[in-house]
Amino acid sequence: MRRHFLEVAFLALAISSEGMAVAPPPAEPPEVEKWIADLGSEDFAVRKSAMQKLVELGEVAVPALRRVTSKAIDPDVRLRAAVVVSAIEEKLYGVVRRYAHPGGGVLAFALSPDGRRMASGGGQIVHVWDVETGKELFQMKGHTGAVYAMDWSRDGKRILSGALDGSFRLWDAETGKPIKTILHENGVLNVVFTLNGKRAISVGYKREVCFWDLETGKPVVTNSDHQTSVRGLSLFPGGKRVATAGFDGTVRLLDIETGKQVLLCKGTHAGGAWFVAASPDGKRVASSGQDGLVLLHDAETGELLKTFKGHAGGVHGVAYSSDGRRILSAGYDHTARVWDIASGKEVQRLYDHEHSIACVAFLPGDRRAITACMDRVVRLWRLRE
Repeated sequence: MRRHFLEVAFLALAISSEGMAVAPPPAEPPEVEKWIADLGSEDFAVRKSAMQKLVELGEVAVPALRRVTSKAIDPDVRLRAAVVVSAIEEKLYGVVRRYAHPGGGVLAFALSPDGRRMASGGGQIVHVWDVETGKELFQMKGHTGAVYAMDWSRDGKRILSGALDGSFRLWDAETGKPIKTILHENGVLNVVFTLNGKRAISVGYKREVCFWDLETGKPVVTNSDHQTSVRGLSLFPGGKRVATAGFDGTVRLLDIETGKQVLLCKGTHAGGAWFVAASPDGKRVASSGQDGLVLLHDAETGELLKTFKGHAGGVHGVAYSSDGRRILSAGYDHTARVWDIASGKEVQRLYDHEHSIACVAFLPGDRRAITACMDRVVRLWRLRE
């Protein structure tokens, strides 16, 4: 047991540095089989050297190691191979970068359409970042309450932020200069652009869903079908419908032009629905809530199709991958989880957060993701394919 402890401790040191692993060679080197065989050596130095070389090799060694974990006769070899696999995956599929906020916990962020920049709300300040370098480009100040909502226009030119000060604000995405402030009757919990960018949809501590003309700053229509406050908003592809998630536990689909409800999804979240995400093809809608579940509904019939269960606590944020195959969820249990929609299984769990995770998103290409947390840090992750 002491030998195993030393080997695990060695690997912990090997993977402790932050950053993405170097890309593996295109083919499995012939030495891999020898190094794997050395995992069964009676000589600790030989085993340590083999483990180090396998970890350094990275992803290419994983298939061979997995075969050993299931087929090797020697249980010690199976254990050591499994430890090496865990170490490789920790390096490959972990945190690539952290964006630290000096203010309060991060409750919202929005990505530019090309995924190269990110606006995040920490406390009363909106921070705009270069995603690749981690450099903060500028700050946008003006809110006097915590920022709860962010959205980026589809043309990439403007940013919306909503806060508990009872306002949402329109900003120039290139300069950070304020364009307009629109007063809400209560704290803003979410706000999104419509597809053409001419309107905004907002929700707050009242049951109304408000549709605004951004040119005049005046409300156009409202919807009051929810029984309590509304938290989640997600625009559907095509821009004709918006999904809403309310503290009454329901998910509803509204018509953008009229504001009228067109669908009430069957099956509710006990304790409240918090966030919602429309699928890229517009045929499904995923929601998350206080009950710790992610629910998947048919966006035409409202039928409950699937339930994703595993979080130990409420699920705050939820997002779809661009290919429509996976869902990413943000948990109060300090984890984000990637779900395979076809099988309903959890395929990856993101550990590193020190508090509840508020919101999540896939980056273009679906190989990376962003998570924002109440520990005042936004994290960039590399994901498994």
